[in-house]
Amino acid sequence: MIDCAYCEQPLTCDNCRAEYLPPTEDHYRALSQPDTPLTCNQCGEILICHWCKTPYDGVSEGEEASGGPEGPTP
Repeated sequence: MIDCAYCEQPLTCDNCRAEYLPPTEDHYRALSQPDTPLTCNQCGEILICHWCKTPYDGVSEGEEASGGPEGPTP
């Protein structure tokens, strides 16, 4: 059993409710690296913890998806 890196509950996919079992040692190490996206090995969707709803999507907390400057462009 693998625990969620954020809430420490058993890491369970929110989409299909399967327990996440990393297929390789690299996948296991990626659990503690927020910039590495992980997918559920059962349903193939981005892994989202069933308990705390944290996505393992490779986007660091506070990182904006747009990444662009605020305000109008000159």
